[in-house]
Amino acid sequence: MKKLPVYEQLHDRADTVEFFFSKNAHTPSHFHRCIEILYILGGNVECCVNGETRRCGRDELVFVRRCGDHSLRPDPAYTDYVLIIGPHYSDDFLGIFQSETLPAYLTDTAFNRTVLPHFRALDSLENAPELVKKGYIDIIVGSLLGHYERTPAASAPNIGTVVAALNYIDEHFREPLSLDRLAEEFGYNKYYFSRLFNSYIGESLNSYINAVRIRNLVAEAKKREVPNLSELVFANGFDSMTTFYRTFSQYYDRPPKEVFRAP
Repeated sequence: MKKLPVYEQLHDRADTVEFFFSKNAHTPSHFHRCIEILYILGGNVECCVNGETRRCGRDELVFVRRCGDHSLRPDPAYTDYVLIIGPHYSDDFLGIFQSETLPAYLTDTAFNRTVLPHFRALDSLENAPELVKKGYIDIIVGSLLGHYERTPAASAPNIGTVVAALNYIDEHFREPLSLDRLAEEFGYNKYYFSRLFNSYIGESLNSYINAVRIRNLVAEAKKREVPNLSELVFANGFDSMTTFYRTFSQYYDRPPKEVFRAP
């Protein structure tokens, strides 16, 4: 079964710093415009970042760049600190991360323990001014940049346009959408817009739109005692049952009725 790509627009729209303790979170594959840093406090977790999978343990760090696809699965159990740095805050590092990034997996546990006190400090600063939190974030990111060898990063022009397009799709997926319509909406040549979208999302525009439709259709069907398939198909923006079945089979290896009944 293929993963359904999920864009977490709430993180981008909130545009703040989020910091929290987490236990055994099972997080499906998703992406957002924020930088995300995980400090594994104990146990083990299977992480997949940009297609690279690793079993991470105590005192290891996971670094997720902007728009990086990532997922987590307890293996069998773990605890961690989660630091999500919204676009407004991560702009401080934009000059650095324009052409370079940190590795996804930061495995020097002895060094990582030297930055753990800064994570613990953030944990105790829930009601502190944002400027104070920002100081600790600068120390954490600066320390990691100073210690770990950076890797080349693909250039990230017009990321704001891609995020705006993702939000637009979330709001209009029930309507007829096409490459021509979105390119015109955002003022780009359709061929350039298609390459731009694919370079960030790793999916063609039409594939992503239909994935959003499938995800919402399944969620709606599971809320109904007797879902009407054809009604759901056309209400979620598909132009034909043929297109729906073709798309559905790309993501599920069972017929719709079985998927709808699954918990």
